[in-house]
Order: sequence, then C-alpha cells, then structure tokens
Amino acid sequence: MSDLVEITFLPEGRTAWVRAGATLVQAGEAAGVEIVMGCTRGMCGTDPVRVASGVDGLSAPEPHETGTIERMGLGPDHRLACSAKLVRGPIVVETGVL
Repeated sequence: MSDLVEITFLPEGRTAWVRAGATLVQAGEAAGVEIVMGCTRGMCGTDPVRVASGVDGLSAPEPHETGTIERMGLGPDHRLACSAKLVRGPIVVETGVL
C-alpha cells in the first residue's frame, strides 16, 4: 500500500502525488500551486478551498477549523488548506474560492 496520495488542484489543473499526512498547503507547493495563508493554525480563514471530490480522503476537521469555516459561512465541502491533511486519494480541490 502506497503512502502517496493523488491530489488535483482546480482551476490550475495541476496534479501531484504527495505523502499522506501532508496538508493541502504542502500538497499545493508540490503541485506548483500557491495557496495564500495567514496564521497556519486554521483560525484566520485566509486559505479556504472547496473539495470537489474525495472529501473522505482528508483528515477530519478539528474544532478550530470547523469554527472558522462556520464563521465564514462556508459549507461542509470547504476546508482550510493549512489544516486539512491528506489521508487517501484521489482528491480534487478548488482554490481561490473567496
């Protein structure tokens, strides 16, 4: 069983294979996709992404991330790129959702 996870970033159309446990920000770096972030703790809300497919391939959101997503009025298909970690793929995320 591989510990690499396939992730695709839209609208860039870039795909990378990244180690399980990496955050979406780290996966974006591997794919050459810049995801702007602020605090890196899942509280500022500068890095939301929409999970187009494979949401079950990400780690469960921690309470601080859930609180930030709710405060921002985003739906359950959104995650914060600095907090969400890859578990299994394939995953497709859309950047620049704000």
